[in-house]
Amino acid sequence: MKLLNSGMEKMVIAGPCALESREQLKACVQVLKKMGVSMVRASLWKPRTQPGWEGLGWMSLPVLLEETLPHNMIPATEIITAEHALMVVHALEHFGPNAQMIVWLGSRNQNHLEQKKIAKILATGPEGITFMFKNQMWDDERHWHGIHEHIVAEGFPRERLMICHRGFCPGKIPNHKGYRNLPDFEMSMRIKEKTGLRMLLDPSHIGGTQENVLEICRQASEYNFDGYLIEMHSDPENAKTDAKQQLTPGQLEGVLSTLRLPIYSKEVA
Repeated sequence: MKLLNSGMEKMVIAGPCALESREQLKACVQVLKKMGVSMVRASLWKPRTQPGWEGLGWMSLPVLLEETLPHNMIPATEIITAEHALMVVHALEHFGPNAQMIVWLGSRNQNHLEQKKIAKILATGPEGITFMFKNQMWDDERHWHGIHEHIVAEGFPRERLMICHRGFCPGKIPNHKGYRNLPDFEMSMRIKEKTGLRMLLDPSHIGGTQENVLEICRQASEYNFDGYLIEMHSDPENAKTDAKQQLTPGQLEGVLSTLRLPIYSKEVA
């Protein structure tokens, strides 16, 4: 399955932390298309540390698909339960055999029984589904690799499987730069090598602030990540979730220009 953005060496999935309205998504799609980004992230279900807005839920799934797929954009969203996986499978089937979608397991979703149920459902769904899993919240390389093993054991095709590093909860570890989660770039590269899968980076959940997100992107350029999952909002200060870490369209464009430099150099040469 070809998931690379047009003209980019790295895969880029960008968009709001959460889908807030149809109008928001329409505007986001237009902005991303101008940047050459063809994959749009927007979560429908939001796990929360404390009680709060939990997303628009299943009723917004048609909105996500209707505002992306007809415009040659690939939607991406987090799923939390086997029920969510079934909803995605059934909804995507209505858009034909060539429809593509990315779904991911978040860091909080560490019940291996639920992981296996989700993997099995997605494995029997449309071939256009790419499944991505993030690392767990605590620092444990064996556990992270185990998620991969559980998913593969349920028959999900490896060629449609990806991994994402979103950092680990700092706990009592010194965190002088105030990152939301601490990156372990070396571990993510080891996991990539062990599994042979594409490894993306989520600088948004590592950084926790716009400034830190930009810094993490610069640091990550020294490692062989296959792409980036980045939060972008047209009005971050008024976002319903993750307001501090979502980039503005202008900031995202700056990041993308850095990611594209190698290709521009080759074209000029």
